[in-house]
Amino acid sequence: MAKGDGSITQRGRGSWRVRISAGFEPTTGKRRYVTATVRGTKADARRERDRLRAEVEGGLKVDAQNVTLSEFIPIWADAKRTSGKIMEETLKGYLSVLKHAEELLGGVPLRKIDAPMVEAVCADVRAKGLSGTTSHNVHMLLKSVFNKACDYGYATRNPCNKVDSPKANEPDRRSLTPQEASRLLDRLDESEEKAYRELADKERRMLDRGKAFGRSYVKGVSSVSQTMAVRIGLATGARLSEVLALQWRCVDLESGQVSICRALKKDGALKEPKTAAGTRTASVDRKTVGHLARWKSRQAAELAKFGIRQTPETPVCCSTTGGFINISNFERWWRSFRDGNGFEGLRFHELRHTQATLLLGSGVDVKTVQARLGHADASITLNWYAHAMPGNDRQAADLLAAIMEHPEKAARTA
Repeated sequence: MAKGDGSITQRGRGSWRVRISAGFEPTTGKRRYVTATVRGTKADARRERDRLRAEVEGGLKVDAQNVTLSEFIPIWADAKRTSGKIMEETLKGYLSVLKHAEELLGGVPLRKIDAPMVEAVCADVRAKGLSGTTSHNVHMLLKSVFNKACDYGYATRNPCNKVDSPKANEPDRRSLTPQEASRLLDRLDESEEKAYRELADKERRMLDRGKAFGRSYVKGVSSVSQTMAVRIGLATGARLSEVLALQWRCVDLESGQVSICRALKKDGALKEPKTAAGTRTASVDRKTVGHLARWKSRQAAELAKFGIRQTPETPVCCSTTGGFINISNFERWWRSFRDGNGFEGLRFHELRHTQATLLLGSGVDVKTVQARLGHADASITLNWYAHAMPGNDRQAADLLAAIMEHPEKAARTA
């Protein structure tokens, strides 16, 4: 039995709920759970969890010989949740991908699924016109499901091991050229100034009507915030979710540094980075610092009009009510901005690709770029952006020739 399987939830001080997935009811198709409440320490809860898991694996709750793929996938998912190594949104995506396998094999017992059946699933995915990446992901996730099934004794071998993983599509790594990035910054400057002017005009009209204060929102602040989000994305290479999660406590205007430590989810909640490397500090240029300083002062004045005091917890890029910007609302604005300024189809994430490509192409070392992007390992940065360094090979050749032509200089500098 793999340690850590099943879920443990704290219900109060010294009280824990232990839950083990036990497949599905044969008649209703509803998922079954074995649950228990434990009073004591978390170690006591772990012991109870292990005892319940032993019961399940022993066949008291589940027929281990005939567990189907659809019955086992929720058990696999619960084990993933308990490990704490995966975000719930990511797991939901995995379960969605596994639906492709369940369409063909969901009712088949795990012990009867063989390599040709797995290959048939991958072929079916491609026959639907889906990408090679989707087919690749189905295979890899099925492999993970069967590994866990073997751990639990529900399967005796992993049929995916005898199937070559379908080739994933080459990822689209579009990035802006230096000229395009410069033009985007120019359009951004224009859009920001326009947003400030429109905000001033709106506030002037509100003042004329005697409604400058006591409102529940200030409509124009979101327009400036949205342009600021793009500026931060270009300057730091941060993901959109990371940019929109920034609070003023994360911005040090004196040192010109931005600390990236959380990300905003679609539902408005904040989440921690998946890896330690995701928590990082990125230096920003003086021009960006100037724009941030100006916005911080203006934002404080605008929020005060409806009784909100700017604090270190205030979002840098805020909504009309001073809270975090809704990601979907930002994406609608972004599509309008980019298409209206000659950047049709440009995704916000490609600002991140742009930073990595331009920095590596200009000779910045891989470790520095890795740290700015928050990659857990430099090999990830190299695998994604090695194409950005074509000029480095020519420099290497010229350097090698110089060393061989003048070995005495190389010896002195060694």
